[in-house]
Amino acid sequence: MDKTFYLEGFGCSMNSADSERLVGFLESNGFRRLSDPGRAQFILINTCAVKEQTELKMLRRARELSKIAKSQSARFVVCGCLPKINPEALSKTVPLAIQAGPHLEEIAFAIGISPPKHPLKISPVPFNPLVSIIPVAEGCVGECTYCAVRAARGQLKSFSEKVLLKKFKQAARQGTEIWITAQDTGCYGLDIGSSLPALLKKLLASSAKKFRVRLGMMNPRHLASFFDEYLALFEDQRLYRFFHVPIQSGSDKILGAMKRPYKSAVAKTLCKKIRAEFPLATISTDWIVGFPGETESDFGKTAELLREIKPDISNISRFGARPNTEAEQMPVQLHGRAKKARSRALTKLQSRVSLERNRLFLGLEQEIFVSEEGSKGNFVGRNQSYKPVVIEENLLGRFVNVRVEQAFQTYLKGRIM
Repeated sequence: MDKTFYLEGFGCSMNSADSERLVGFLESNGFRRLSDPGRAQFILINTCAVKEQTELKMLRRARELSKIAKSQSARFVVCGCLPKINPEALSKTVPLAIQAGPHLEEIAFAIGISPPKHPLKISPVPFNPLVSIIPVAEGCVGECTYCAVRAARGQLKSFSEKVLLKKFKQAARQGTEIWITAQDTGCYGLDIGSSLPALLKKLLASSAKKFRVRLGMMNPRHLASFFDEYLALFEDQRLYRFFHVPIQSGSDKILGAMKRPYKSAVAKTLCKKIRAEFPLATISTDWIVGFPGETESDFGKTAELLREIKPDISNISRFGARPNTEAEQMPVQLHGRAKKARSRALTKLQSRVSLERNRLFLGLEQEIFVSEEGSKGNFVGRNQSYKPVVIEENLLGRFVNVRVEQAFQTYLKGRIM
């Protein structure tokens, strides 16, 4: 029998890595990937469920794919985080779907094949051949009251340095962009007597090749614990000067209700120190507006903190209660109108800040690594600050020098030198 499958993947870089590894696993078992779900024997969707709106999107797409599967008697598998976070909603929406968590062992069982003996050793099939995604850990050590991802990913499990070194050397030989990722990259090693800076030193020392590394999100608490050692590593120009530090709120009262283990002043100090050392570094952060009990004063502190630290990127979410979390049961749940208004206000503020930050690059000559095709027949590279720089020439996979001639809210436009 000709075993064929169709896969759609959603969510964070960790989920993307899971999807790439799933493709590699299935192909190593004799399956052939198709681009048309209407001809596949197995239809899979690797889901994300970190937010309420994301879950609704996943359910809509699952319903659509389920109909396709039913029409051709294909097996439909929903995997990833959603089956662990809200299996009841899935069962109601797509009752014929086979549910599996994010791990290959569960997905193998759902499909009816033998599970891998060494999941981490499965060779992934990259969706972008110029980007290698290397997860360094799974799970976290946090207890955030709003987070449901713990139900899917569990407690921290850091992967061995030996395995990670092998994967990194392979990616470095290709001269690509390398993403180091995890649910919380900053807690790497806490369970095995190591740390993220210790791992990075070994990874960077393992190759003299020219490549670029993007480091994933980390809780301010972890970043503060090794900040000086970590920041010193960015003298190595192979590291993008990109810092994803999710703050979530400028109010210490709300941070306490979220069980975020730091004060807003700690996050502010970290961001200001990054700016002092690397003025053009990109700081990305996350905010949740409308958390239970958030007053106008609390929200005002978030807006004020954004004005002070001027992050290049803000991922702004309206609070939506996730199943089986502490926040779901908290009193003083805010009305949707209030959350929407605060989200709009913060988005408007961030738009101005993002444009202001991007204008700092006007006229600069910088080296970029061209890693993806643009949406309008152009191409996109990343500069040292991980800013997307649009160029017209097809120079995929190359390092090139450009002069930044235009700055927009979400990207720069450059001319080849």
